[in-house]
Amino acid sequence: MTRRTRLAGALVALACLGSLTACGGDDVTTSTDPVEVEVGKAFTWGGFAVDDGWTLKGVERSVNAETVTTPQVKGTITNKSDETRAAIFEMVFSTDGDPVATVNCSAGKMEQDQSMAFECPGLNAIMPKDYDAVVVQEFSRDSSSS
Repeated sequence: MTRRTRLAGALVALACLGSLTACGGDDVTTSTDPVEVEVGKAFTWGGFAVDDGWTLKGVERSVNAETVTTPQVKGTITNKSDETRAAIFEMVFSTDGDPVATVNCSAGKMEQDQSMAFECPGLNAIMPKDYDAVVVQEFSRDSSSS
């Protein structure tokens, strides 16, 4: 599945964006379908809940004697599943449906209702100057875009 297809699939999730409670009360979705999120706002995906206040910031790094700014996302995530598992997902920043930056996110193994910090170091991405959507989706090893 291409990134464009996955981004298009996120449009299906837009009905739930206005409020997480519109998606079924306190139930946390276990779906791993792509979902559009807003920077800093709480969201659920794949049986995990990300707290309000997660951040996106640019980090200056030296690469081949040049300084580049890469994206870095940090926040707190909670495992809402009854299985002990780690969180692994990606965030895709896009403009008009075209990916402009992708960061891979992870957190260690958590038991049910356990929370911990997650981090998405965008080491292979350039901080997007402009984007109109952020989509959370399954981690993909596809390196053909962004």
